[in-house]
Amino acid sequence: MRIMLCVFGQETNTFSPKRLSISDFLPNGWTAAAEVVNLYEGTKSYMGGAIAACREQDIRIIPLDTIPVDGGARMDRACFEACMDHLCRQISDQYQQADGLFLGMHGAGSAEGIPDLEAETLARIRRITGRGFPIMSSLDIHCNITPEMLSLSDGFFVIKEFPHTDMAEAGHLAVSTLIKSIRENVRPVMSWCPMPIMLPNTTTSTLEKPMAAVRDYFRDYACTHDLLDATLVQGFSANDQYWAGASVLIVAWQDAKEHARNLARWFWERHHEFDPHPNDAVKALDLAEAYGGEGYVIVNESSDNPGSGCPGDGTHLLRELVKRNLPGSLFMFIVDPETAARAHTVGVGGKFRALVGGKTAAVCGAPIALVVEVLALADGNFCYVSPQNYGVAVSIGKTARLRTGNVEIVVATECSQSFDDRPLYITGAEITDYRIVCIKSAGHFRAYFQGRAGLIVPCEMPGLRSSDLRTYPYQNVRRPVYPLDEISQEEFENAIQ
Repeated sequence: MRIMLCVFGQETNTFSPKRLSISDFLPNGWTAAAEVVNLYEGTKSYMGGAIAACREQDIRIIPLDTIPVDGGARMDRACFEACMDHLCRQISDQYQQADGLFLGMHGAGSAEGIPDLEAETLARIRRITGRGFPIMSSLDIHCNITPEMLSLSDGFFVIKEFPHTDMAEAGHLAVSTLIKSIRENVRPVMSWCPMPIMLPNTTTSTLEKPMAAVRDYFRDYACTHDLLDATLVQGFSANDQYWAGASVLIVAWQDAKEHARNLARWFWERHHEFDPHPNDAVKALDLAEAYGGEGYVIVNESSDNPGSGCPGDGTHLLRELVKRNLPGSLFMFIVDPETAARAHTVGVGGKFRALVGGKTAAVCGAPIALVVEVLALADGNFCYVSPQNYGVAVSIGKTARLRTGNVEIVVATECSQSFDDRPLYITGAEITDYRIVCIKSAGHFRAYFQGRAGLIVPCEMPGLRSSDLRTYPYQNVRRPVYPLDEISQEEFENAIQ
């Protein structure tokens, strides 16, 4: 048996004013098929899990050019078409020698004129392979599932953890099920129950209550009722599409629609537990400054989280950090290609005037005029040491560690959130030498920092990923939906039928 393996997709923040060209979306190009197995085998990634499943069952792997799923602004149409041409050309060349396809995706992607990137991707692949060719996928827990997606796939397997430490498990389950489906000529049944609710990304980490209890309940329910997979899909509320929001997805060898409704009702009884109560920069840094325990404090700025398609160059929290000028303060990191390039030109020990951050979206804050000293430079290349994406090689481009007063700032070229301490480590510093560390992330950082940091303080300022979803200018989301609208029990029951 031979199975094609590929990862392609995106989590799209449709409220970002940016549009991604092919050079923005693929700054380093595709990972070549010939390199995929070597780079991803053994990693905690979708592809790592897919490869492991093939190895265990002696399946021949046909790798395709691939790209890790990431968050960002909407792709322009030329970028999307270039990606589709590239992907479909490979599949056209290989599918007649293959028995099935694993396609790791996200489930909340959009491009110009393409509101449902994953459905359009699958539709174009189906034009090549036909409907009978087995295709199964892993999906992010922050996916927006649509009826079109479901109609084009033989199985979606959604990660359960946020932070996403179980991507390998989702890839493994998808490929294991694909192999069984091919060998036994059977297809699983997906039972989907969309709910009239959109969730913020600040109260839904599975490392904490209340979402940890939801994850455990769904896991136990699936075991008790002999379901292959059952997920509370959190959805992605920063993608303004009709089906944006939470849902229940069950994969089983028989119809499980009533089980999906039961799980949806159970969750709805608890949905107010996820209402956010955010700290602004002043309150967050007050809490950080007052901390008297051991270890450093992480202040995570969720409203400018690059993992949710934000630019990562917002300055609201940085401005307050610089204003306080507290010893042991660090911002890790700000996306600012101009300042990073200038630092590399000036060199270590040099000083220059910089306009740091604030170059993308006005709502995220204006640039901050600072005189900075260059403390260290790096090429931005490293491997993640976080349990999420462990071992995966990445680059944040030219990187510099700067100092202004008592505050140190890491600036980088490429947009990414801080999963672990590597963006600082590559500049020659240890995170334990600092007292207050500000980062841009909503939840994924917890996989590494929870248990290492003495205290974690969430922070939210104006940005492109507010936890108050009523501030978004939605135009396409179905209504009524909570929290944009109050939902009666009758309206909820009508929505899940």
